[in-house]
Amino acid sequence: MPDEAGAADAVRLDSVVGAVHALGRGLDGVSVAELLWLAARSGAGEPEQDVTPPAPSEAGGERPAVDPREAARPGGDRPRQPVYEPAASPAGRALSGRRVSLPRAAALPRARELATALRPLRRPWRKGRREQLDIAGTVADFARSGELLPVFGPTPERWFDLTVVLDRSPTMAVWADTTGELLRLLASTGVFRTLRVQEINTWEPEPEPDPAPEPPPDGPLLPQPQSRRLVLVVSDCVATATGDSRLWDRIHRWARAVPTVLVNPLPPAIWRHSGLDLPAVRTAPPPRPGAANARLPYAEPPLLEELLCAAEDVRDPWVPVPVVSLTPRSVDRWARTLMRGAPEGCAAVLVPQPGLMERPGVLQDAELDGEKLVESFLHRASTTAVRLAALCSAYAELSVALLHLVRQELVPEATPADLAEVVVGGLVSVDEGEEERGDPVLRFRAGVRERLAHRLGARDARRVRDAITRFVDANPHARSRFAAVTPDPSGDATIAPDQGPPIADAPAEPGESPQVLTAWARAQEVLRTPSRPAAQEPGTAAERLRPSGPRLLTTGPADGPAHAPYFYLSYAHPAQRGPDVWVERFFRDVANHVMAMTDLPAGTPAGFLDREIGAGERWTERLGEVLATCRVFVPLYSPRYFASETCGREWYAFTQRTIYEQAKRDRSVQAVVPALWVPVPDEQVPAVARRLGWPTQGFGDDYPHEGIYGLIKLGHLAEQYERVVYELAKRIVTVAHESALPPGSPVDYLTSPSAFGGFGAQSERVRVVVAAPSRHELPPGRTPEPYGDDAPAWNPYHPESRRPLGQVAASLVRSLNLEATVTSWEESERWLAGEEPPPDPVVLLLDPWLLGDPVWRRRLADLDAWACPWVRVVVPSHARDEQCVAARSELRDLFARVMPYAAGTAGVEPRTLEDLGPHLARTVTEARAAHAGEPAAPAGEPTG
Repeated sequence: MPDEAGAADAVRLDSVVGAVHALGRGLDGVSVAELLWLAARSGAGEPEQDVTPPAPSEAGGERPAVDPREAARPGGDRPRQPVYEPAASPAGRALSGRRVSLPRAAALPRARELATALRPLRRPWRKGRREQLDIAGTVADFARSGELLPVFGPTPERWFDLTVVLDRSPTMAVWADTTGELLRLLASTGVFRTLRVQEINTWEPEPEPDPAPEPPPDGPLLPQPQSRRLVLVVSDCVATATGDSRLWDRIHRWARAVPTVLVNPLPPAIWRHSGLDLPAVRTAPPPRPGAANARLPYAEPPLLEELLCAAEDVRDPWVPVPVVSLTPRSVDRWARTLMRGAPEGCAAVLVPQPGLMERPGVLQDAELDGEKLVESFLHRASTTAVRLAALCSAYAELSVALLHLVRQELVPEATPADLAEVVVGGLVSVDEGEEERGDPVLRFRAGVRERLAHRLGARDARRVRDAITRFVDANPHARSRFAAVTPDPSGDATIAPDQGPPIADAPAEPGESPQVLTAWARAQEVLRTPSRPAAQEPGTAAERLRPSGPRLLTTGPADGPAHAPYFYLSYAHPAQRGPDVWVERFFRDVANHVMAMTDLPAGTPAGFLDREIGAGERWTERLGEVLATCRVFVPLYSPRYFASETCGREWYAFTQRTIYEQAKRDRSVQAVVPALWVPVPDEQVPAVARRLGWPTQGFGDDYPHEGIYGLIKLGHLAEQYERVVYELAKRIVTVAHESALPPGSPVDYLTSPSAFGGFGAQSERVRVVVAAPSRHELPPGRTPEPYGDDAPAWNPYHPESRRPLGQVAASLVRSLNLEATVTSWEESERWLAGEEPPPDPVVLLLDPWLLGDPVWRRRLADLDAWACPWVRVVVPSHARDEQCVAARSELRDLFARVMPYAAGTAGVEPRTLEDLGPHLARTVTEARAAHAGEPAAPAGEPTG
């Protein structure tokens, strides 16, 4: 038996080594051995999974315990139960429940990009502590003396020993998960020689003097022989808002001796209100890499000396300390400044010597009611933070772990700064972790949830619950978890009667363990299975992917639902609240003409004018429904219109419907009828509007020069105004019948980009590269319907789409006010092979089935190893392609192994034609930002 077991292990080892070699990375035997050793070390702490089914419970016995890792399993028809957060001391009669645990979400967004931002610190220190054989020196000495004597030289090593100082003040409990993931990230990057962690708590009282004091705890931070230490302080600085300067005193001592940086998870806009109220400067790179903060040059701000309270003249009372937020751009700027790679420098604050500056502390705002708290929050918070707060308002209280989960699944573009705006924005009170939960608990203040309710909507409330349910199903074996409760009459946990909606729905019983297969072997097995049309067989994988509940909007006849307005009037909101009276008059006149020219029944709105959204306010669910069902979009051109982000989002949301319809019908669909409200200079008109133009024939001679606004205001042009209104109404009715645009699905406009966002940007062109086989180069068994004679003819959304993917992607890119060029891999190979950087941002549309070819795996692996930040990869996969659905996980794993860098930035693959638009918009935005050397900014605040 031992021989048989050894032979089986040898066979498995051979298969693993063969799979590693199949990646096409050119690994030698030593590299393969190192990979196997790292894999064994990374999985050493994971317990083996018991795949034996649980034994049935005896009659009258206790219910068998359920492994929390098996709380949910995707697929299957098992009954589901609601899952709630535990209640510590509920008021009223509580319900009984059973304790379970749910998987945690990532608390540190964009961790991979943060690790990449630390690359400047990876520069080696040439003269390390250890010695290694100097082959060149040995050969030279042998040639000179004739005696073979080994010559040794210093071994290069990492530059810094890192010491992370964690602030353990009570307010930092909210960021415990974030700081924990930050520590794991710093330890796994391999940037630092050693990593030490120290904790401080400036809220604790000062200890009594000891007659025989021990060495101060700061001692190890001081420079030692052969020491190059870097100090990273993680604190929100809230403890210093009361005037306590102990944290700053310690930072000052450290910064004098070693390079020190302060990491603050709060958004920079509220740093000064949280205790980080020191003089702000911008430091230049030090005279040598890795120098202490005392050697960082900076320009003194005016009236700096007046801040000091000491009478005597102190030499160099200030020391600059860089301050960074948890964003890749901020970390990269500081790291390059420290290593003399960023001439522009980085942001910092000036920390005074202890006792030289009085800090009275930040005054706290008085308690406000819910309405004023929400209004204040909406006035200063980012759009992403507002959306996150609205989604979280589905729960009366929630743990920090649940807050991270909502952020990751529903607001993936949110950063720690956006999350911090919700926590410190005055909407919630933070209670310390309770025994039932362990995490801090956030409770909405009185009246806040009611004010946020109208921004949530029933559809978003369902999305929150469904998204968390999907996450629980997809991560049954997550090691990091948080506490929850499911109803159980025999349980010993409690559920508050006013708990509100459940967190999610989880399977009542554990499922079976999945079978483990290699990625490509499983994909080949799928190909060997006879393919069937997904629509002909009920219960297929594609059928199960369809929504089970009723849709808000259904596709009806070409004219659309009876309640859909004929046209949507898009205009720039005035500075005052409410619509412009002249715009409202124009809208009524056009609507009356449209009603007279059509057979619309009485009571049906002829048009839609936004009378509720004023300047700076957010979108509502009503706007989403109207833009998804209206037949014609009428923008009122003016200089303020093209400067409005809200108008740009309306334009983008509507034009997505026309692009999808063009792809489905393979014909041109034009449903935008522009109207000239005020003449606009040509240089202020974005490309998306210039492509349309606007008709002026029959509108009169004064219309192009005065616009509709001038025709209304000037009495002698009243007749021309009536002619313009009538001609526009005729144009709207004609376009509505010619385009026959069916209703679409509502778009989440809080995350939609502006169609005018690319105007005036540094990069005006995007290169779309299609990497796919032709129908003559397919893997054995792959269905040929989505493929053509060459790569640009690839159409993964066949038969829903009749146009190739490259053409659809180019139209979507142009809807962002950019120019698009569609090429194949061969036409762009000199850029993708790393011979020279691409002159424009590149979006690579990759067919995952291409990864089965060793030649393509080598090409893509080389591209991924280059890690060019403005080359982004999109991997479409149709939800109705039965082969793609069956091999989805295997193809995803293979993609992650061949292109780990691209897999970390690609996100979830677009599985429908409607998913492609928002996914491509995010990808293009990130690629353009990387090409311009700037961070990808989140969706901005809607403006009037």
